[in-house]
Amino acid sequence: MRLIAALLIVISIFASNLVFSQDAQEIIKKVQGNYKSIKDAKASFTHSGKKNSESGTIYIQKENKYRIETKGQVLVTDGVTSWSYSIKKKQVIVDNYKDDGNTFSPNKFLFNYPENFYSDLDGSETVSGLDCYLLKLTPRSKGSVKSAKIWVDKEENLIRKITINSKEGTDTYLLKKISLDSGVSSSKFTFSPPSDVEVIDLR
Repeated sequence: MRLIAALLIVISIFASNLVFSQDAQEIIKKVQGNYKSIKDAKASFTHSGKKNSESGTIYIQKENKYRIETKGQVLVTDGVTSWSYSIKKKQVIVDNYKDDGNTFSPNKFLFNYPENFYSDLDGSETVSGLDCYLLKLTPRSKGSVKSAKIWVDKEENLIRKITINSKEGTDTYLLKKISLDSGVSSSKFTFSPPSDVEVIDLR
């Protein structure tokens, strides 16, 4: 669950409506423009942190549909029902999707643009062979995130890398194979539990 919680922070940074310097403002506006008009998105990611490294894939579709797959867990919602499948525990927790302030939802952060960070342009760096702007982020209020950095590629205006410095340590996410409006099937946002797993239905 720590990875899923961290991904919530990642995606909130992914397209936040940041408070920024003039140079950073133009970059973020272009990033927001990519995501504001889309119907679906898909990206693979690798995560490295203090204790572990992991990779996975995230799928998003408007409205309130998402799927996050890693080696150890699958998290899915169709906007009505949510499924949390622990592969190691062989357990699926099924619940009603709750659209409130505490609900995990990438779409909220992609399309509602919370104003959480100040941003400054801190030069350029290469990520996966791509020339990127480097933006330093500072939270507007105290919380678990102390600071963060994002790398935005100059050609496609997509976020390619994120580093988050939090109370729990430093986590880095590398985003690859980002596809916008690639026609992600609606079947990705439902889940049929395998026959040999425990199902806990909280509905």
